[in-house]
Order: sequence, then structure tokens, then C-alpha cells
Amino acid sequence: MANFLGNLSVFDNKIHEWEVFYGKLTQFIKLNTISISNQSAVLLTHPSDKSYRLVRNLVHPDKLEEITYSELVQVLNGHFTPKRWTFADRAKFYEAIKSDSETIKEWAARLRGLAVYCEFGTELDTVLRDRFVLGFRTGHERDKLFERNSKTLTLAEPLEVALKASCARQARAGAVVVKEEPVFYVRGGRCAQCCRPGHRRSGLGRRRSVRGHTILIVTDTLIR
Repeated sequence: MANFLGNLSVFDNKIHEWEVFYGKLTQFIKLNTISISNQSAVLLTHPSDKSYRLVRNLVHPDKLEEITYSELVQVLNGHFTPKRWTFADRAKFYEAIKSDSETIKEWAARLRGLAVYCEFGTELDTVLRDRFVLGFRTGHERDKLFERNSKTLTLAEPLEVALKASCARQARAGAVVVKEEPVFYVRGGRCAQCCRPGHRRSGLGRRRSVRGHTILIVTDTLIR
């Protein structure tokens, strides 16, 4: 059995995307310099059982052994690749908002993925920049981005600005905060039983028994 470079996982159409698998398959064939006559065999040995039966049904009444690699790819592309509607894809792109759990770099990468089928052409960099900026929710990063001049702002700059603003916000949030607790003290009076200052038997305030004495505790908060 030949030793191949790399690893090509099994394709299950219920779990995996055909487009992703096909991209990996193409690189696997290229990496191992697999001949044209053997390429269809590589493709057909990597689907799961259910996916293999699906491929067989798609080429019926032809036999899989008689179908070339390019013909198989054409059949599978036609079956697994949905028809794209440009305005539907653009709607998803323009409606995208950065989620709170998403890092800034993840947000930028997701936007690029949403733009793949939008056919923006030469306007791609501009719409990517605008959606990246406008997709931020109200906050420090958005404020910093809004300060920039859109006429001179390039595609790479908003990412850098947002990352710096995010780092600054996190640094402020992580700063040590010294919490001042209210100070309470016992004020005035002597105990009628022991004549010691700081407590007494009667008077206004909250009382507490300490070793047979009733102590008056006045909770005065120090005010600076």
C-alpha cells in the first residue's frame, strides 16, 4: 500500500461541506502527484457508506468505475453546491453584526467569508472596511473607529485601530480598584456598671451584650 503525504478525512455529506472537502482533496492529489487515472479512485474511497451510495445514485445508470474524475466532480458540484442568489448573500453580509463572544480578528474573518459570493468586484475593500466598522456595537472600539476619516481610511487600518482600542479598554477594566469600606466606631458614654468609656448601659443606638455589659454602638460613617 502506498504511503501518502498528508491526511484526507472521510467525507460525510450530512456533516461536512463538499466545497471544503473538494478543496482538501485537490491539495491531497497535488501533494502526492496522483495520476489522472487514479484520481477518481482517491475520490471514491473517501466518502462514508451513505455518501458513496448517494454518489452511485447520482451517476445511475452509469457505473462509478466508468466515470472520470472530472465528471464525478461536475456531478457532485451540481448536487452539493446550491445556486447562489447575489442579493441574498449581500443581505447576509450587510446585516452582519459583531457578536460579543467574537474576537476582532474572528469578526474580520467572518466578514470576508460572507463576502465570497457577493460579487463586489473592485468595491470589495471598501464594503469590507465599511461593514467591519459599522458592525461594531456601541462602545469604545466603535467610537475610536468613527473618529477616523473614511476618505483616507484603508482596509487594514480599522482592524489595527479596533485592536488597540480593545486592548486599552481591557487594560482599564483590569486595573486594581481600591474599595473604601465605611468605618464604624463606638462613640461617647461610659458603662454604668464598669465606668469604662466607649459603652454605656442606656441611651440611643443599637445594643449588644459583651461580658455582661450593654454596649451602645453608633454606626456613624466617616465622611471625607
